[in-house]
Amino acid sequence: MMKPSLRYRLAPSFGRFAAVVGLCAVIVMSSPALAAAIVYPSAEAYYPPGYNPASYPANYNPYMIISDDNWRAGTSMSQADIQAFLVANDSVLKDYACAEGGPNGLHSQVIKPASQIIAEAGAYWDVNPKLILATLEKEQSLITQVWHTGTYDGPYPMPPGTTHSTWYHITNAMGVGCYGGSTDTHPGFGDQVWTGAEKLGAAPPEGSTSAYRWYPGKVKMVFSYPSAAYIDIAPMNQPTWNAYTYTPYFPQISVWRQYNKFFGDPLAFPGNAPVYRFYNVKNGSHFYTTSETERYTVIKNWPDTYQFEGPAYSINTTSPAMTQPLYRFYNKKNGSHFYTASPTEADNVIARYPATYSYEGPAYLVSLTPIGCAPMYRFYNRVSKSHFYTVSDQERDTVIATWPNVFTYEGIAYWVALSGP
Repeated sequence: MMKPSLRYRLAPSFGRFAAVVGLCAVIVMSSPALAAAIVYPSAEAYYPPGYNPASYPANYNPYMIISDDNWRAGTSMSQADIQAFLVANDSVLKDYACAEGGPNGLHSQVIKPASQIIAEAGAYWDVNPKLILATLEKEQSLITQVWHTGTYDGPYPMPPGTTHSTWYHITNAMGVGCYGGSTDTHPGFGDQVWTGAEKLGAAPPEGSTSAYRWYPGKVKMVFSYPSAAYIDIAPMNQPTWNAYTYTPYFPQISVWRQYNKFFGDPLAFPGNAPVYRFYNVKNGSHFYTTSETERYTVIKNWPDTYQFEGPAYSINTTSPAMTQPLYRFYNKKNGSHFYTASPTEADNVIARYPATYSYEGPAYLVSLTPIGCAPMYRFYNRVSKSHFYTVSDQERDTVIATWPNVFTYEGIAYWVALSGP
C-alpha cells in the first residue's frame, strides 16, 4: 500500500452510475484495514481527484468499461468478419500471416492469417474478438498505422527521439511483456494474441492466487493519471478488473475509445444487431445489411456508389418474435435491393421475374406479428423503381408529405423487435 500522504479524501461527489455506489461502499469499506483509505467508487467519493467526468464521453464508466455479456461474446465476429474489418481499415494485419502460437504455451508453428489467429483465440478463451482488436490498436496501433521503419526496436522505456518499427509493433502486438525487465515475454504476433486474450479473458476460481482473481468489492491499486498518484479502486466486474491488471493505470479510457470507435458502446446490450443503411448515389435507392463483413466490404470497395448512413435502427436478435427470414433480392436492371418477409411475395418474385431479380438469401430475421415490435414502413420509389424502408414514424410522415410525386406508401411490410435492454 502507498503511504497515507499519497491518499486523497474528498467530499462526496457522485456522477453517472452513482446508483451502484452504495453497494460498492458497503462491500469495500466493511474491512477495518481499508477504512483509512478511500476506495473509488465509494460513499466518500465516486471519482478520484483530478478526474472530471465532463471531459469523458457520457457513456464511459471507468469502473465498468465493458459488460460481462460483451466480454464473453467470443464468437461475435467470424474470421471473415475480422478479415473484412482489417481490409476496410487498411490494417497492416490484413495480409499478415505467421506462426499461430496457440494456448497454454503451445507455440505452434502452423502458419495462419492474423484474422484466423484472432478469431480462434477469441473463441478458445471466450473473449470478444472486438476487445482483442481494440487492444491491438490501443497497444500498438495495428489497425490504423501504416508500414514504417523505426530507429529503436528495444523494450520500453524508449530512448528520447526514437521510434519503433511496424515489425516491433507486430512482434509485441498485445503489449504483453513489452517493458524492460519483464519475465512474462511472448514475442511474436501469434503468441501475443493468444497470451493477451488469455489474460483479458481470465476468471480464476475462488481460492486462486492469480493476480486476475476478482470478486465484488476487491480492491486494486493503480496509478491515476488525473490524480498523479496511486489510488485504490474497486472494479465492478471481472473484465474491468482484468483491464486494470493488464494495464494498471486509471482511467482505462484508451481501450474503451478504440472499442467504442470501431464497434460501439461496450456496455450496450450484446443482443443488439445494428441494421446498417447505405444510400446508392447512382440510382437513389437504399441498401440495408446487418452483416459486419458486408458493411466493411461495401465501405472499402464501393465508396463511389454507396454512401454509408450508419445504423438505421438496431434489432433485438434475442427476441422470440424474430423468427421470419427477411428475403433479399438484387435488381439486376437498376442495381437496387428489394426486401420482403412474405414467403408468398418472395416465391412470386422468383417465379415471375428471374430476368430482373436475383435471390440473395435471407438478410436477417424479422417478425410477422406486432407484439413487442415496431412496424417497418415500405415505400415504392416510382422514379428509381426501388423500395425504401423505415421504422421511423417521423421519416415516414416526412416522405409522405414531401415527396408524394416520387414515393408511393405501401403500408407496413413487417415488424421488428428493436434493440433490447
